[in-house]
Order: sequence, then structure tokens, then C-alpha cells
Amino acid sequence: MPAGRLPASINGVRILIVDDNATNREILRLQFTAWGARSDEAADGRTGLGLMHQAMTAGDPYAVAVLDMQMPGMDGETLGRAIRADRALRGTRLLMLTSLGQRGDVTRLEKIGFAAYLTKPVRQSELFDSLAAVLSGQTAHSKKPMLTRHKVRELRRTNARILLAEDNITNQQVALGILKKLGLRADVVANGAEALKALEQIPYDLVLMDVQMPEMDGLEATRQIRDPESAVRDHTVPVIAMTAHAMAGDREKCRKAGMNDYLSKPVAPEALAGTLEKWLKAEAEAEPESNTDAEDPAAPLPKPDETSEPNALPKPEELPEPDDPLEIFDRSAFIHRMMGDEDLADMIITGFLEDIPGQITILRDLVQQNQVQQARAQAHKIKGAAANITAMALHDSALAMENAGNTGDVTQLNRLLPQLESRFSQLREVLNR
Repeated sequence: MPAGRLPASINGVRILIVDDNATNREILRLQFTAWGARSDEAADGRTGLGLMHQAMTAGDPYAVAVLDMQMPGMDGETLGRAIRADRALRGTRLLMLTSLGQRGDVTRLEKIGFAAYLTKPVRQSELFDSLAAVLSGQTAHSKKPMLTRHKVRELRRTNARILLAEDNITNQQVALGILKKLGLRADVVANGAEALKALEQIPYDLVLMDVQMPEMDGLEATRQIRDPESAVRDHTVPVIAMTAHAMAGDREKCRKAGMNDYLSKPVAPEALAGTLEKWLKAEAEAEPESNTDAEDPAAPLPKPDETSEPNALPKPEELPEPDDPLEIFDRSAFIHRMMGDEDLADMIITGFLEDIPGQITILRDLVQQNQVQQARAQAHKIKGAAANITAMALHDSALAMENAGNTGDVTQLNRLLPQLESRFSQLREVLNR
């Protein structure tokens, strides 16, 4: 049941169904009952008006009247006009269902005072969201446009519940900032274990899952999401991998774990918007279905750019000090990534400057202790944050340290650390200007 997508509750709401087709009335009655609503039925308009007056006299009026357009005698439109003309009943919200939508219906019904207009067959999710939206504020006197199927689907995407699993603070802020500019919000967790706990509590519509995280990485978290024995609410929730790696092997690992799609870091707003549109739309329209088989996802991952992440181990002499200030920090490119929002860009930079000195301290300690794999992971974290704010010189130093960690080269890690610290000092000076 799609409860929780929108703020209004249908539980306990009194609804009148007016439809000359007994089967249609029964289907709606059962659905409303399943959602906790109280519903009554009428086979024609005059009976419906009588029930509405009885309910008003009893002090328990109908909040919503769901009317069929095509009825003999008094059709749904005529009944709607009669309700609006009756001072005692005109506060009732009106929702029209029709199997024969015609050009001009929306404009005409909106003038009468209908709050929503849906064409049959109506999906349960669309009907629920329409009722919830109408109850949440679209009264008979509201100036909001009437809800149609198209607008309901837009509303569902706008109110989509997104979970972001990402351990890097800068990456979190960038992703949240882009989502905000797209009109979306997300809850944030720092690792796969926290993501599983969140998915046990809330029926999210989509998960943005970083692949490399401490405690439990994104691959293991996704495998557990797909496990029908796990406690998550929705084992088919779309999971979008986010990773700085773009090799075919990593792509295959994501696919086998049960991930539905793939975004390369740093995530571009256009790529994120396109992926969200694809999967939130698919979820709203029930096509394509999210995968339920971790070994055979419903949709193959798009092929990433296999050359975007170098494998060769850079040597110190291959990383000269940057001559172009844009290598240190490209503000124009970063503001473009933040979709032109300079205030958002400055907020993220402030957070970056507060966070990265501590991250470099952790990296220095790990290198001094010869903790190679932990140092590799820490360099990866700094690399991602630097890429997200377009600080490419620092990114390149962190990438070189990550590659050195991959090969277990402690000597190289020690050589590269001072260069990384120097490049961060340069970056900080530029940013503080």
C-alpha cells in the first residue's frame, strides 16, 4: 500500500462512491476499506445526494465524493454541479472517474469545482495519491489546478522518498544539493548497515548507494536488500550504484549484487536527473519492474566509460605542481555542477574546508602506521570529495595514493603524502579568497 507517500491520511475518512456499475462500486469499496477509509455506495446521482444530506444531518459528512462520469439520468458532471449548488454540500471534495475522457473535460470540470479527474482503469497508487493530495489541501475553494493522471505522476515523483547511502560528507552535501535543485529530498545514512536499518523502517522509492563504504559496502547492502529473508520492507526497491570506478568488472559486480543502474562519480546533475526520471517513472508506472533476483537484474546496467579511471600507478614526477589555477579549483565548473546556485556552492565549500583537514590527518596516521588498505580507502574518500568540488590537483594526488595503496606500495604512499598536503594548502588558500 502506498501509504506515506503524501502527508494526508486516508484512514478514517468518509467517502461516497456514486457509480451505476455494481462491480466498479465493489472494487472501490474494497480498496477504500483496505486503506482504512469508511465508504458508502450509491447507484445513481439522486440516491447519492440523499446519502450526502443524511450524512450532513447526522454530523458525519462525506469528505470526498468519487463520481462516475457516465451514468444514466444524472451523470457525474451534473451531479457535481448539483453538489456545488447546494450550500450544505459544496464543501465536499469531488473526484471524477471516467472511461471516456474527452478534450475539454479538465477545463470544464475544474470550473465546476472538481479537485481531481482520473481516467479508467485507475491504478491503486494513482487513486491513493489523488485522494491524499485532495485531502491534504485541495478543498472546494482551492485555487490549485485540478489533479489529472499526469499531474499525479509528477506529484509522486516530487514526493518520492529517496535514501542516500554515502559516507563522505562533501559527497553527501553535493548529492543533496543537486537533489534539492531537482525538487527532491533524501534521507542520508553513512554505510550499508545503516541503509538496511532505514529500509526496514521506511518504504523508500529509490536508493542511491555508494559502493565503497565502511562497515558494510554498497554491494553487500544491496545483496541483503534483494534477499527475501531480510527485514527490509521492499526487496525490489530500485538501487542505483554510485562509484568512482568505471571498469567493466566493477559494473558486473554491481549487476550481480542486484543493483539496477550505475552513476559514475563525480555525479553530474544531468546524469542524476536522467537516472531518477527513469527509475522513479518506472516505479510510478510499474515498468520496468525493479529486479527481484540478485543474479539476474531486470534491466542491465548501462555501459560506463571504461577509460575514465586510470589504472597506471602515477609516480611523483608525473604529478607536477599545477600551473593552471583551474587545476587547483575551477569555480565556474563547480557552480555549473550546482546548477548555478552560488549560495549552495559556497555552503559545500565551507563544509569541505571544515572536513578535509581531519581526513588528511587520518590518512597521515594510517600511512605512518603502514596501514596500507585503510590508507587506500581514506585516499579514495579524499579523492571523491575533491572531484565533487572540481579540485582536480588534489584529486590527482589522492588518486595516486589510492593506486599506491592498491599495489601495497608503502614507499610510494610516503612519497605522495607531502604532495597531497601541499596541494590541499594551495586549494585552501584559493578557496579562502
